[in-house]
Amino acid sequence: MKKNVIKLTLSAMVAAIYFVCCFVEQSFASGAIQCRLSEAFTLLPLFFPEAIIGVTIGCLIFNVTSGIVWDMIFGTLTTLVSAFLTYLIGKLIKKDWLKVLLGGLPPVLLNAFIIPLVLIFGYGLSDAYFYLVLTVGIGEFIAVYVAGGLLYFPLKKAFEKMNLVK
Repeated sequence: MKKNVIKLTLSAMVAAIYFVCCFVEQSFASGAIQCRLSEAFTLLPLFFPEAIIGVTIGCLIFNVTSGIVWDMIFGTLTTLVSAFLTYLIGKLIKKDWLKVLLGGLPPVLLNAFIIPLVLIFGYGLSDAYFYLVLTVGIGEFIAVYVAGGLLYFPLKKAFEKMNLVK
C-alpha cells in the first residue's frame, strides 16, 4: 500500500511540476517557434516509470488550456509515446551519459516531426512543415538536452539519497 501511495505521489508531482512550468512559460511554450522547457522532464522516465504518467498528464492538462483538440490528443499522445520509449531506453542502457543522449531522442524526434502537424491542422499555421520541424526540433533539443541534461545528474543524486532510484 505504501509503495502505491509513493508511486501515485510521484506521478502527481511530476504532472503538477510539468503543468506549472508550462503555465509560467506559456508565452513561448506553444506556437511555430517554441521551447517548452518543461519538456526537460521527459527525461524523468529514465529514473522511474511513474514519470511516464506524470509527464503525460501534465502535458494533457496544459494542452487542454489551448482548447485545440489536435493538441489535446496528438500532443499528449506524442508525450506519452516518447516518455515510454525514454523509459525503455533507461532500462536497457546503464551508462548515465548514454542514457541521457539516447533517452532524449524520442521526445526530440517525435515532437519535431509530429507537433508541426498539430500546429498546421490544429492552429491553422501555414503549411511550412519542414520549417516547423526545424523550429520545434530546436526548441525541443534545448529543453531536453540542455535543460534536461543539466537536471539529470543533480536529480539522480537527490533521487538516490531518497531511495527512489538505485
